[in-house]
Amino acid sequence: MVSTRPRTVLAIDGNSLAHRAWHSTRADERAELDGVVTAAFASMLATVWRYGAYTTLLVAFDDRTNRRREDFPEYKAQRAPTPDGLRHHMDLLIDHLRSCEVAVRVSPGAEADDVLAATVDGCLDRDWPCDLVSADRDLIALVAPTVRLLRPRQRFADLSVEDEAAIRDRYGVEPARYLDLAALRGDPSDGLEGAKGIGPSRAARLVRDHGSIADIYRALPDLPPRIAASLREARDRVERNVLLMTPLPHLEPELEDADARGAPLARIATLLDGLDFDDAARRLRRAQPAEE
Repeated sequence: MVSTRPRTVLAIDGNSLAHRAWHSTRADERAELDGVVTAAFASMLATVWRYGAYTTLLVAFDDRTNRRREDFPEYKAQRAPTPDGLRHHMDLLIDHLRSCEVAVRVSPGAEADDVLAATVDGCLDRDWPCDLVSADRDLIALVAPTVRLLRPRQRFADLSVEDEAAIRDRYGVEPARYLDLAALRGDPSDGLEGAKGIGPSRAARLVRDHGSIADIYRALPDLPPRIAASLREARDRVERNVLLMTPLPHLEPELEDADARGAPLARIATLLDGLDFDDAARRLRRAQPAEE
């Protein structure tokens, strides 16, 4: 018999949270213990659980091969290599999550946000509400009536809840047009330069007035000369930005499998008991006192 229970999916950018977890434990006296990042990740998971009654958990990670960087070497070229310690703990986190039957997704050549974009598509097709957890602003473009982005602030306990109204208020454009704004503005965190002299406010106005990047370039004759000249000079960069910021197509997050696995917080808590991280285990159990 097919289940009719309401679904609410929590889809997490595993790399984003693993980085934060690792850095948060560097001053801990147990920083080098196997499982310390898993415990910090679990504590953050308990915090996120306050934002929804989630039935399905999916955690996405970057593949070690990056298709974008292969095609565009400048993409994220300014970022330091992943420290060996972080890589060890991230691999261990993935192993721990899989051992607890969490739906972990890594797609060849793709980044975690590509998998999250495919997850959102699948949720929209099924009418399942979905919350995303990531610090990546590109995911703003995925926000929809049933999709929210929970973005960590300086303190993880204080997540920024970004729904459609919040995106319109903060950025001045609809979520679906955010990547057009970002392509014009550029993204220094990814090593992507935009059009010179066009900041967030000007970019938002261009998007509101004209629409997509293609529409904006068709409107060049109608724009002020200085803005038009900047856009002409930056056209290759801006169009490259659109390509790099757009999620990779044709990925399959295997949502039915993730739904069958559910949200096994109790299994993660039991694993943490065995690793002697009792505080993190208690936080998870308080977050989801009755499971399955």
